[in-house]
Amino acid sequence: MTPPDAVGQLGAIHTQLGAICRAAGDFERALYYFRESIRLEEARGNLYAAAQARGSVAITLMQVGRLADARQYAEAALRGFQAYGAGAADDVQKTLALIAAIAKAATA
Repeated sequence: MTPPDAVGQLGAIHTQLGAICRAAGDFERALYYFRESIRLEEARGNLYAAAQARGSVAITLMQVGRLADARQYAEAALRGFQAYGAGAADDVQKTLALIAAIAKAATA
């Protein structure tokens, strides 16, 4: 029911669908929705929301044990948040903690 040119709404919808699928344990579908959210948010120039979606991909990949891929997405999310300076300081800290958790899981 959402028009195809409502990119902002579609990006948010895909993020929520990804979160629902991840909570239900459907990780592959969650990854699809999160990646689609990244694509849509980048298309409309909302790089902050794209960084948030990359963080969601990283968390999902970590949950399924794809740690190298998770780290790449987390690092990309970190770069995205760092571009926003002090306004995204909390997101930077959370993403650094995610990267540390991924590194710890990789050595376990």
